[in-house]
Amino acid sequence: AETGEELRTFKGHTGWVTSVCFSPDGRRIVSGSEDNTLKLWDVDTGEELRTLKGHGKPVNSVCISPDGRRIVSGSSVSALNGSDNTLKLWDAETGEELRTFKGHSTDVNSVCFSPDGKRIVSGSTDGTLKLLDADTGEKLRTLSGHTDSVTSVCFSPDGRRIVSGSTVSTLIGSDNTLKLWDAETGEELR
Repeated sequence: AETGEELRTFKGHTGWVTSVCFSPDGRRIVSGSEDNTLKLWDVDTGEELRTLKGHGKPVNSVCISPDGRRIVSGSSVSALNGSDNTLKLWDAETGEELRTFKGHSTDVNSVCFSPDGKRIVSGSTDGTLKLLDADTGEKLRTLSGHTDSVTSVCFSPDGRRIVSGSTVSTLIGSDNTLKLWDAETGEELR
């Protein structure tokens, strides 16, 4: 980051790489791909540690929990092959799929853990955000207010707020907004 020098190239996906995330300790990277897989990499060696398979469609977004023990991923819909549009929770050490979250009607574009790792927020092409309990899989609430695809979501550092970003679609209309939400109540703040 200081010099802009390329340190390493990681190769192994057979489709576009759609999302990447560092582990909190900076020793691993997880990547999601159009090839329907996630890959976990060793930062120092560039070695592929494991491939996580379970999504039936492209993986749009990945995030590693603050403690580095779990990974969440969000998948999409394919016009050719049907839909997945799920979130999956993975054990970062073993690669085991721990849970599948359902609820979005179309692509899951973005996923994020809360700073304490207890909640997950997802944003979807269906225009909603879903707030989920990471341990039980329970849907805590749906946040509605965008008029188009939610393309990005993130918790505030204290976990009390969520920010979401939306896009323009020629099919649906235009949103182009950021929205700030109360993470406890789901209320749109701004």
